[in-house]
Amino acid sequence: MYDKIIDNKTFLSLLNKKIKEKSPLSVIRKGDGENIIIAYGIHNGIRLKKYVKKLRHFNIRYYDFKFQKFFRSELVNSFSNADFLGVPSKIHYHGYSSSVRKFDFEITNHFQLNKNKSLIDSHFHLEFVKNPKNENLLNPIAQKIISNKKIGIISHFQIDKFLNYHNSEIIDQFSIPKRDNGFFNKMNQKKLNFILKQIENTNNKVDLWLVAAGAYAKIFCNHIKINNGIGIDLGSAIDTWAGEYHSRKYLKKIIN
Repeated sequence: MYDKIIDNKTFLSLLNKKIKEKSPLSVIRKGDGENIIIAYGIHNGIRLKKYVKKLRHFNIRYYDFKFQKFFRSELVNSFSNADFLGVPSKIHYHGYSSSVRKFDFEITNHFQLNKNKSLIDSHFHLEFVKNPKNENLLNPIAQKIISNKKIGIISHFQIDKFLNYHNSEIIDQFSIPKRDNGFFNKMNQKKLNFILKQIENTNNKVDLWLVAAGAYAKIFCNHIKINNGIGIDLGSAIDTWAGEYHSRKYLKKIIN
């Protein structure tokens, strides 16, 4: 595993400082699914069966080889260009693991993704989970980060009421098809480029972007940074802002 990972408290303080300085920033997490996509055909531990399953999860057609190649390349670029990259700080999270997580360190080293960046816990986003009993986040620094801001959202959840409670305003919101969303809702170059263009058009109007878009979140956050914005990959933490605690097993563990 990794020798040095910034603890969540230190990271959130650094993040809050950089947001105040309005520094272009990409904060993303490298999960098991992304590892499968970028390492298939390179690492012997990543089998075709897992790769095909992830293509389905990410709504990518099996025979759309051109988009698969682009997607893989953009993921690697996004990880390489991130300021803070989330990696596993431990094999098991809330009692759950996977057959891929054990390869994370090797994959990171193969692509030299830990070069010139700070490594953080890939589950840092759990600091942004909402307390199910009220409208506050579990971590007060995380709550400060999302408060009193003009925000861009990439998520299919409607969370304007929650953010209004924290005196923040959604300037624009986009979404992608939900995970494993069937034959007629596949992602492709045209759909991805549309959102990237919308990010460019909106970037100068927001203080930061909060992103929940699976593997695509990494590409979006990188594009946000390239266009002088701040992108934070919060994933399933945003689900809880809409009262959804059942989209991930570890969220169930938190509320129980």
